[in-house]
Amino acid sequence: MESNAGAVKITEGNIAENFLNNWPSIVIIIVILLVVIIVIRVATRRIKKLIDKNINDEKIHIKKRTYTLTSVISNFIIVISTVVALIMIADQVGIPIAGLLAGAGVLGIIIGFGTQSLMKDLINGIFILVEQWYQVDDTITVGDISGTVEKFNLRTTAIRDLEGTLHFIPNGEIKILSNRSYTWARAVININVNYDENIDRVIKVLEEVFDEFMKDKKYRRSIIERPSILGDGGVSELGNSAVILTIICTVKAGEQWTIGRQLRKRIKDKFDLVGIEIPYPSTNVYIKSRDLHKKDK
Repeated sequence: MESNAGAVKITEGNIAENFLNNWPSIVIIIVILLVVIIVIRVATRRIKKLIDKNINDEKIHIKKRTYTLTSVISNFIIVISTVVALIMIADQVGIPIAGLLAGAGVLGIIIGFGTQSLMKDLINGIFILVEQWYQVDDTITVGDISGTVEKFNLRTTAIRDLEGTLHFIPNGEIKILSNRSYTWARAVININVNYDENIDRVIKVLEEVFDEFMKDKKYRRSIIERPSILGDGGVSELGNSAVILTIICTVKAGEQWTIGRQLRKRIKDKFDLVGIEIPYPSTNVYIKSRDLHKKDK
């Protein structure tokens, strides 16, 4: 094989000969690259442990932002180190990268077919980072994928869903995004009660549940505003088989699911204790029968 790019000529023989002559230097470059990658990975894990130890959950936003910046910087260093190592190895084996790109027009081809999407990912990644659309550990929805942000760099975002599947999404593909962990959130619960129940009594019982829940120190620190019935104790809907009341509770970002589940459990236990019925859809079937009399002829 022979390549001509202006005055640049490369043959397989020259590459093999240069490799044999310079293989110690190439090995050293590869070893240094591996050491850099290992050091960056270890340092990233150590920094995360220090963050977890020194920044409490009251400053969760600062913690998440630090996670995100650490992830971006570590990945950036690894990418740059890898590119530099490849250029140095190419130089050792006698491949003048700059000359080949300029002479053969390879640079234009790369820009036309590959770099456009890459630049789109990087630019969008910069906007996401600067505008703080989300951070590592935030729960987000991109398209039909929902989950927790596990990794983020300027090119891709990794989201792990509830089933544990890790989705890698190019940042350039993120157009519409929903962040369920941004600053604060709400637990929204619909409670169905039987039409025979006295609504004022139901509301009184729910208020007792809210008072008891607010006394629980384990969950109190996650709550920003006391649970309340939407519409100042009003009824949200008169359903086919139940009267529906909506409960809302403003909580810290990411806590809405835990608080919602706990409220549902406590409401169910309290309703069972005081005898308030939570109905379920049912269908009554009426069969009309007729007495058929046969007349003797």
